[in-house]
Amino acid sequence: MILRLRRRSVLMWLLLALSGRLVGAQASAATTMTGTIVGVITVSGSDLAFGTLLATQSKRVAAAAGGRFTIALSTNTPVTISYSLPASLAPAVALGAWELLSNTINDPSTAQVVPAPSLTGSFTASSSTGTIYLWIGATVGTTNAAVGSYSRPITVTITYN
Repeated sequence: MILRLRRRSVLMWLLLALSGRLVGAQASAATTMTGTIVGVITVSGSDLAFGTLLATQSKRVAAAAGGRFTIALSTNTPVTISYSLPASLAPAVALGAWELLSNTINDPSTAQVVPAPSLTGSFTASSSTGTIYLWIGATVGTTNAAVGSYSRPITVTITYN
């Protein structure tokens, strides 16, 4: 009988020990999910106009007097502004010496110069006012260009970072 009690005691202690290990092996944790909803980006623009040119002529339009993009976005939210600039308007109508300016107020005289070493590029910006202004200027040069009216797109793409 004592042997039976000992076996039962040992069995109970063994079950208790094992059940404690199972409970000790369990754990849980929690984390918080977060997200920020931003407003839609809108872009409007005005043309970079060179006016009337002769068949062989060069003309410069400074960025401050050139084309302009107005970008409306969420305040204090960084964006990447990518651009693609054309190399020419048409055969024998070359474009070059691109100039880009950026500001959060509608004033090109206090705008920051954006380096444009190539026809495509990008830069980051944000605005405490919710608006970014871009001005674009360039030089056009004609070399025995055919008479006509020419246009090419200047493309900007804005994405939230």
